[in-house]
Amino acid sequence: MSDNIKVNIEKCNGCRRCVKVCNYNAITIVNGKAVIDLNLCTLCGACVDACKFNAITITKSAKKVDLSSYKGIWIVVENFDGELKNTSFQLISKAVQLAKVGKEDVTALLVGNKVMDSEKLKEIFSEYGVNKVIAIVNEALTRFNTEDFAEIISDEIMQSKPKILLFLGTIFGRTIAPRVATRVKTGITADCTDLQIDKKGNLVQIRPTYGGRVLAKIITPFNCPQMASVRPNVFVEEKLITKNKDVQVTVKKNDYRSKFTIMELKRVLQQIPWDRGLETPLDEAKIVYCAGLGVGSKEGFEMIKEFAQQCGATIAATREVVDHGWADFSQQIGQTGISIRPEIYVGFGVSGAIHHLIGMRNSRKIIAINKDPRAPIFKIADYCVIADLFDVVNKIKSIP
Repeated sequence: MSDNIKVNIEKCNGCRRCVKVCNYNAITIVNGKAVIDLNLCTLCGACVDACKFNAITITKSAKKVDLSSYKGIWIVVENFDGELKNTSFQLISKAVQLAKVGKEDVTALLVGNKVMDSEKLKEIFSEYGVNKVIAIVNEALTRFNTEDFAEIISDEIMQSKPKILLFLGTIFGRTIAPRVATRVKTGITADCTDLQIDKKGNLVQIRPTYGGRVLAKIITPFNCPQMASVRPNVFVEEKLITKNKDVQVTVKKNDYRSKFTIMELKRVLQQIPWDRGLETPLDEAKIVYCAGLGVGSKEGFEMIKEFAQQCGATIAATREVVDHGWADFSQQIGQTGISIRPEIYVGFGVSGAIHHLIGMRNSRKIIAINKDPRAPIFKIADYCVIADLFDVVNKIKSIP
């Protein structure tokens, strides 16, 4: 899109309202008329709203760009120290479905300091219908420096020109994807709950808004790649019955070096062993115990956390618990947190606000413990326990 701003000299009377509201000193009054310096103007529109005589207008004109050279659906697969993020295959499975509709090839893009050998990559991705695998290796990469990843991915995107580019909505994806979108001059829709291909081959990016009450459908038909991020556990991982034996694997060496002076600091940080914790990552956990506001205090949360560790479960929390400072943001489930798909979800004092349900409603079995019989979570729970959560925990602990 190319925008332009103009002043209608006949309507302008030099009232200076536009000058007062312009935060960029782009407007001056010359011979009783407003004059706009296009080098300073940001097209924010403040002057348009301030002018009572409709003397200033911003016009938008669509600039047609040739997008015929953009082909294929690419998925950025998280790859650290040669280990692939398991939930990436959920997104790959969805991409394969989209590719059948749009008649496109599917490419998995891996960037990291290490990578599996070509035969191993071919064996893994052949099970999911991927056509190509591009692995970019740079031994200097650290997971701390998101700018390096963004730079390398952007260079590959601008060179290869995929039509659609998908990220997981993890901490890594949420950090990298906007930077890539800025570099390649396109848009991105974050935290999508579904993806479709329309009749014109555009990616339809679907995400909830207004607290989940409305599903917005977004397309970016004038720019490529069409980018979106999807939370883990929104889609289901599906392996093919018959493997695709024609997977093309390309391993590239990359010598990009960060331009930032803090790189040396990050190399030091890289030497610190990553504490993967005693628990499975929340978005990969099979059993999740979630503490709601009903735990009542920091001490109550710690009690449920200890109980979860004893039972081999991964602890989680609602937004209210995090807002109170009882739990860390990385443990938050919901629309503004992490989406999960465990075998078993147990809610301790969780009321079931809509923004929380969005993040856990795909759980296989949902057990809700709450002393309020009207708690919304009971509407979707498989097992409902109307009781004080601490009484329940203590009774379970007393069982020999």
